[in-house]
Formats: sequence, C-alpha cells, structure tokens
Amino acid sequence: MTSLRYDTTCFILILLHILVPSNVALRNILNVQHLPDTKFSSNEYSEYPDPEDRDRGSLTQPNDQQNIKDNLNLETNNQNIDKEESITTDVLNKNIVLDAQWGAQLKLTQASAVSMDPNGNIAIFHRGNRMWGLYTFDNENRFDPNNGPIAQNTIILLDKNGKVILEWGKNMFYLPHGLTIDQAGNYWITDVAMHQVFKFEAQDVEKYMEELKHGQFSLETRVPNGHTNALFEDSILKPSIILGEAFVPGNDERTFCKPTDVAVHSNGDFFVSDGYCNSRIIKFNKNGERILHWGRHWGAGEPVYSQLPPPNAFLVAHALALASELNYIYLADRENGRILCFFANNGTFHKEYKHPVIGTKIYSVAYAREKLYLVNGPDPYGSNPAPVRGFILDIYFGKILSMFEPKKHMSNPHDLYVTENGSEIYVVELNDKKVYRFLQAVNDSTRSEDSQSAKRHQPKILIHPDTKDTDIEKTNMTKMILGLGSAAISFITMCIAIAAIVARCQKRGCLLTMRKRMRWEAERRENFKLTGLLEYRRGRNFKFLEKRPNPRDFNKLNTEPETSEDEHPENSLAKVI
Repeated sequence: MTSLRYDTTCFILILLHILVPSNVALRNILNVQHLPDTKFSSNEYSEYPDPEDRDRGSLTQPNDQQNIKDNLNLETNNQNIDKEESITTDVLNKNIVLDAQWGAQLKLTQASAVSMDPNGNIAIFHRGNRMWGLYTFDNENRFDPNNGPIAQNTIILLDKNGKVILEWGKNMFYLPHGLTIDQAGNYWITDVAMHQVFKFEAQDVEKYMEELKHGQFSLETRVPNGHTNALFEDSILKPSIILGEAFVPGNDERTFCKPTDVAVHSNGDFFVSDGYCNSRIIKFNKNGERILHWGRHWGAGEPVYSQLPPPNAFLVAHALALASELNYIYLADRENGRILCFFANNGTFHKEYKHPVIGTKIYSVAYAREKLYLVNGPDPYGSNPAPVRGFILDIYFGKILSMFEPKKHMSNPHDLYVTENGSEIYVVELNDKKVYRFLQAVNDSTRSEDSQSAKRHQPKILIHPDTKDTDIEKTNMTKMILGLGSAAISFITMCIAIAAIVARCQKRGCLLTMRKRMRWEAERRENFKLTGLLEYRRGRNFKFLEKRPNPRDFNKLNTEPETSEDEHPENSLAKVI
C-alpha cells in the first residue's frame, strides 16, 4: 500500500511539471492581440473640408490619442511641463564629446547624408558643385536633365581615423539626398532630381574598388529617358535595383516624387520615404516588389497651422529609422516638427514624439538601444525658435534624456547616423558643409539597464487582418502549431505515465492484494455472529454442547422407547413408601 501511494504521488508531480509550462506557453500564444478589421478609407487621404472633420482620418481612437498625450507629454501646447525637466533640457550631456579633429581636412559641399558600412567605415553623400535652389525644379517638380550629372565624386568613404579610403559616384547622380548602408554592406541611394531609388551591391563596390579609386571608366555621360537608364551603361558600377522612372515625378505604383530616404529591415524588406511631394511611406520586399504604403500630404498648397495633423498625414517625410527587434519604424515628419512611430509589419500608427524644446522642425532621426537620436532645424519664422542641436529621447515615455552640439549651435544639420551601441554619433551639415563626430561614453551598467528595460517594455506583436507581411503570419502559425504539438505531447506523456503505473502495480500485485484484503474484511464481518462467540467460549472449557448429537445424523439416534419415572408413577410411589 505504501508503494502505491508513493507511485501516485510521483505521477501527480510529474503531471504538474509537464502540464503547467505547456499551458502557460499555449496561453501566451493564444493571447496575441489582433488589430480590428479596419482599412484606411478614402476620407483619410483627402483634405479636411471643414473644421468639423478635423479629427477624422486618425489611425487611433480618441481615447488612444488622449492616452498618448497624457503618458508621453508630447503636445506643444502642454502648459504643465515639470520645472525640473525644463531645466535639465537646457543642459548638454557631458558624456557626449565632439571629436573636433575628425574629418576637419574634408572639403565638402552640401552634405545630405551619412551612414556606416559593416566594417565601421563612414560614408558621406554630398552634392559636389550642385546646389538646390529656388529654380532647381519647375512648378511640376521636374528637374532639367540637360544640366547633366554631377561631375565630382559624390560618395566619400572614411575610416575611423577620418582618413579617406575611397571616393566614387562621379557622373552618376543629379541631386543626392539619402544614403543608407544596410547590414550586408549594400548602398541604398535616393536622388530627388531623378525621382529614383538605387541599390548598389556590396560585392560590386568591393570588386571594383581599385577602379573606382582611380576612376578607370568612361567619363562620357548620357541622359536617361523614361524607363531606360543609360546613365549607368558606361559605368563599371551598376545598380542591381532601380525604382521609379528617371526624371518623371508621380504618385502611383511606379513613380516617386523626390524620395528622401531608405530604411532596410533585417529580413531584407525595405522602406522608402517619398518624400517632399507625396509625403508617404512605401514598403517593398527584398526583390523590390511593392507590399504596402500609407500616408498623405498635409495641407493643400500651404501648410495648415490652424489644426493638428493626424498621424497619417505628413509635411515632408524626410528621414526613416528602423528598430527591427521592436518591429517599429520611425519617420521624421520635418515640417510638422515631430517623430512618428509605426508598426513595421503593417504601417499601423503607434506613437508620436513632439516637444516644445525641440521646436517646429525635425530633419533626421536614428535609433539605438531603445533611444531616439534626432536633429532639429532652423525656424526663421518662429516666434521663439529653438536652438539647433541634437537630442536623445526615450522611446517609451518621449522624455528628452540629453542634448548634444559642437561648441556653438549647428546651422542646418540634414542627417545623422548612430552606431548600434550608441558610442558614435555622426552629423552632416547642409549649408555649413561640415561633418561632426561625437563620442558617447557607454558602460556595461547602461547596457544591463537597457536590456532590463527591453524586457519590461517588450511589445506584443500586432497582426493586422489585411497585412501582406507573410513572414509575421508564418511565424505566428508556427508558434500555434508548436503550442498544439506541445499540448498533444503532454497528453500522450500523461497516458503513458498512467499505463506505466498501472502495469507496475499489476506486476507487484498491488491491485490483487487490495482485492484480497477487501474480501477478507467482508468475510470477517460476515463471521462475527453468536456461533463464533460460542466457539470462542467453548475453547475456554464451556463444553456443555460438545456431546449433543447432530439432529441430521439419524443413524446415531436411539429409537428404543425410553422409560422414566414419569411413565411409571407407581414405582416412584413405592420407593417413597
């Protein structure tokens, strides 16, 4: 009996150990939040006709917008900013130091973008002797290709010491704007004059590096026409992906209008901010096939200052930043002076970052270790223009953590790049024709705090019913299948354990012993009668029933007539006399 109790206890403990983790995992999988089955309506992409429709077109409900305002403290007109915060935001971060000697020897023109390759080399994209002025484009956003491409090298590659490694890009671009180098070392470039996006493979740049250094290729240029890209026919370095039609501005599936920037996801998908005219974000897969797009232009001809723009309306979508591990994509909405955060898989609005200390213009944004790095721009028409400098924001609460700048305020920073650990910050100036390198002290304690914060604030993956991001859907389906498989394995294991315990009990005879014990107990209760008690007393020399004949044994009975004194009373009387 003790062995059976032991086996039962072990079985219960094993069963709890198996079922509890599997139930928790299955519950976590089934608790995935799903977005409501909503689509962007046509009204969200049209201008608001009257003040009553100002708040239409927002991608979030009014309660969600109120929560954003309350929790993030992002509204410009908020009058309840803490005095302590307003004081600390005027103090520069002493841990961010300018490396004044880095890149001081460079002779740049309008520097529009900066990025870094996987080897830690810094690439600067500039416009050579070309300037973007009032008459660069006509009223229909068309650039005159007869002006020819830029004759100077437009891409400069430097090492960490600021030494020039390579220059290339002459006779290839007309008006450079955005440069992004992805994790594989591929170059993604936007040209606002050509209204196109280009991808140059990393292996091609490395293969022709010596030829690019010495310019050993034809300097003869051709003017692209429509779909043809004769510009690169005589170049040894040709793009592997070309999006858009050369010098054709548009707002459809095949054309752009002054695209500004590219952000590349870890799975190969990439985003294009399109840009000055269209104010939209377009998502492509790694092959350059269009997946989805969202956003529209804010204001009809002139900016609308009488009302706050909704989250899906931009006024110059100027720069992009990706937080792949968090499934976030950030947009610098330049003229609205805000950073917008969307879910990268479906373009759904998540958060807005805005602060009166930053001002009304934000030119670029970068992401590193759960922080946003951004640079603002000058506002000559503002009543109280904010100083032009760099800012660091917390992505969860929107609070300004610190600020940085050179010895004096920047003039017109156009783009910035931040290393993955946040230790290096690079900023390029558009008008002052400078590049800044800031060094930030990063220690292990900060890393541990960031990792703990990431665990606390890890977002749940949201799945939109209409999304075309098949990778997310496959991942969730795989998790569901694994959860069901785990539950099935737990059930099978439980059955096997029960069968093993039963077999063991049969082998030891535990079940037979219990059956016998039950039968013996029943027999004992049945035998507890008066006869048993008499038998017990008879064993103690009460033997008056020992010689009583058995009435069933008729052979042993005496059938002869018995005589007694009762039958012959006269004899008894004679004896008395």
